[in-house]
Amino acid sequence: MSQTISDSILELSRKISQGDDQREALGELLTQALPATQQQLDSFIEHAPQNPEFTKEMVEQFQDGLRNLKTSFEQLESRLDDEPGPAWTAASEHLHRAIVAIRKAQSAHQELIEDGDTSHLYLNRLLVHLRAWQAGRAPGPMTLGLVQSMPHFEQDLRSFIDEFEDPSVQDRMNNHVERLMDTCHAVVDAVQSGEATPDEISHWISQMAQFSQDLDQTLAETVESHLSMGPTPFPVVNLVNAAMDRFLGQLIPAEELADTMDQCEDWLRGQLPTDTDPSLSQAAEELFKVLQEMRQTCLAGDVDLLISQRESLFAAAENLAMFAAVLSPDEGVVNLVSTEGLSGGATSDERPMPALLATIMQQAESFLSGSQNSDKLEESVQALERLVTSTEGQVSRSRDSVEVKQRTQQALELLNEASNQLWDFVESASEERLNSIEDLLCEASDVVNSLAPRRR
Repeated sequence: MSQTISDSILELSRKISQGDDQREALGELLTQALPATQQQLDSFIEHAPQNPEFTKEMVEQFQDGLRNLKTSFEQLESRLDDEPGPAWTAASEHLHRAIVAIRKAQSAHQELIEDGDTSHLYLNRLLVHLRAWQAGRAPGPMTLGLVQSMPHFEQDLRSFIDEFEDPSVQDRMNNHVERLMDTCHAVVDAVQSGEATPDEISHWISQMAQFSQDLDQTLAETVESHLSMGPTPFPVVNLVNAAMDRFLGQLIPAEELADTMDQCEDWLRGQLPTDTDPSLSQAAEELFKVLQEMRQTCLAGDVDLLISQRESLFAAAENLAMFAAVLSPDEGVVNLVSTEGLSGGATSDERPMPALLATIMQQAESFLSGSQNSDKLEESVQALERLVTSTEGQVSRSRDSVEVKQRTQQALELLNEASNQLWDFVESASEERLNSIEDLLCEASDVVNSLAPRRR
């Protein structure tokens, strides 16, 4: 929470109570705060009781808090001629209690809005006002003021959709937004005219909730699909990567990125079976170690080191995914990786190509058609090579049978040959080379899938 003028006054008053003479600075802040607080109190008393967003208890809490805040400021102002020291403590703590009470009331209001029917705070507020109207409380100045902000809400929503590069995703989202905004505009017209039947209000409430949920569902599916096609086979790790991009773009603070890393580790630890192959456990611990190191680097503010650690994160995730897919006989681990995007939505009778291999094929086809350059394809081939190299060095430590190890080695040889042909393809793309690469990847995929138990 950003520091308010009340926080600054509290900080100065505490310093004064400890003997630090900050009375002049305190007096300047009090000169600003006292009239502003009185204005806030007058405005709140006039408008809050007519605002459907505030319960009777909230109104009383806010009023008491603002009155106590004003009283605290007056007490401090009356002591400005007193020498610094412990005599200031009581007035300082009185101010602290007033600030806490106001923030408690603010928190209660925020929770009421956040617990609404949609993920949009603005819509949740509007729904509160509509339900009040439905119950017989005609729209007042607060409701009129709220609907006047509708253009800003719509602009923010459409700007958010414009950030998605895929036109098909934009079309789907815009379809939901159009229906949502048609309803919202009808609400605006009704509020401004003050005329609406109970059935109309009920219909608008239902539509706003439904269309918003439809939009959220499309967004969730898009994000899930995007993360599943990220740089690693684990969407939860790809989420860390996406959060890191937002951090580097100064869109989120370091603490939020660190929290995402913690959540990633916690989720994976909770999903990974405890009785797994030691090599698999080691691969998991290597991933957790990288996440922990990145978290420390993030909080320390070393951006250059954090960027360099990202490649270690990718490599560790790919290493864990390969072990889970081809080395572990534990179905739980295979299910984990499958759920996390390595094998996609297969039926029990058919296993698809692992996501990394499928992505390579898709990128190769796009490169051949000229719809994209080779950059993404080259990155994926490099990821494949890292995966093969890291797995080759650890097959010997697996406790699997000789047959499983031999078939694993067979898969690795096929993948290695595919990567060699892919580099040739990048230099000189042709349909013939693409067909050969596809045959290798399909054969490798069949071997990999034959090693993993079928999902029930």
